[in-house]
Amino acid sequence: MKKSLLIFILFLALSVGVMLVWLMNLQAEEPPIKLGVNEIRSGAFKSNGDRIIWGIEAAVKEVNDAGGLLGRKVEIVVEDNQMKNDIAVQKVKKLLLEDQAIAILQGSSSSVGGGIAQTMPRYKKIYLDLAAEAVSITGENFNPYVFRTCLNAAMHVKGLAKYFAGKGYKKVFLINQDYSWGHDVADYYEKFIKAFAPDTQIVGKEFHPIFNKDFGPYISKINASGAEYVISGNWGTDLAQLMIQGRQFGMKILVGGTFFDDDGVMNIVRENAIGSITANMYLAGIDTPTAKAFEENFNKLSGGKWPVFVAMEAYIGTKMFLQAIKKAGSLDTEKIIEAFEGMSMEGPIGTLTMRKEDHQIQTPVVIGEVVEKTPYYDFPYPKPLMIIPAEEVSISPEESGWKGWQKKE
Repeated sequence: MKKSLLIFILFLALSVGVMLVWLMNLQAEEPPIKLGVNEIRSGAFKSNGDRIIWGIEAAVKEVNDAGGLLGRKVEIVVEDNQMKNDIAVQKVKKLLLEDQAIAILQGSSSSVGGGIAQTMPRYKKIYLDLAAEAVSITGENFNPYVFRTCLNAAMHVKGLAKYFAGKGYKKVFLINQDYSWGHDVADYYEKFIKAFAPDTQIVGKEFHPIFNKDFGPYISKINASGAEYVISGNWGTDLAQLMIQGRQFGMKILVGGTFFDDDGVMNIVRENAIGSITANMYLAGIDTPTAKAFEENFNKLSGGKWPVFVAMEAYIGTKMFLQAIKKAGSLDTEKIIEAFEGMSMEGPIGTLTMRKEDHQIQTPVVIGEVVEKTPYYDFPYPKPLMIIPAEEVSISPEESGWKGWQKKE
């Protein structure tokens, strides 16, 4: 009797062991959770896409190193949209239907981002806007499948306007790229500087083609305008050429811009940018334990890079999105939307909140000045000057043109 019981117990233990091994193998065979990255991978603005991907990769590595998400590894699938709307829309279809990505991530170019955003209701999947800032994306063209985890143009330039309004300047020249983002920068800067410093004069407002090669005519207008400073939302090669040609052609006045934290551009522009003022949702060099830990963690995750420019935005945004999935406990789009709306996450300089109504992140803004030396690079780079609280740079959904979701058949 005892022998039979012993055999039964051994058999039971063996069966349980086999079942556990089977379950472990089954879990190991679970396919990865795929994120579709729809980015610039070629052409003049490729370095922007590179940095978006660095940030996404860092966030994915962090979650995978911690054991994955919902018991599965996370994987990114990358497609080149060539910074063209029609190609980006084609890539959305490929990433979602063929690669089975659960969401589309993108950040380079508001024009492309706007095109991606408008196609998402068709697929009922989420577009995570990591760095495209045109106000309309979460404003007048809002749909519930879009979440923006970066500043929008209005918030970005509101921070700059608050800074410049306190400096006593009276005349400003606005020069920007001729598409939705550039027009937002000019229009909202004019609105906010007039609110904060009503006697400010807009002495010039120019829009130039993207990937412009000759800034000479524009520099001549700036020099002749009597402007005391310039505001530009230019990015990538257009920012580099504006600064290099501007200094060559005698533009000696201060420049305020949205993307002087681009390490790729600053490595080209170098001393031509010293003294320029910039803003973003984070700038490297904030002297707090939380910020220092954030920088060291990103540096480790990314293999020696720093959380700057769109790499920083992509990392923060992807991390927040993955936390929303964890909170939802599901890959179901509607459940993720519900979990993401109103969710907060502690960022490197304060709380980040995903506003429920328009899916626009609420975040502080850091103002910085380009100086000759920082601990991060061997070329001039921004040094933080001040932090503006989120509530002081926020604009209401209605101010952005938001009217809820007007479903289009």
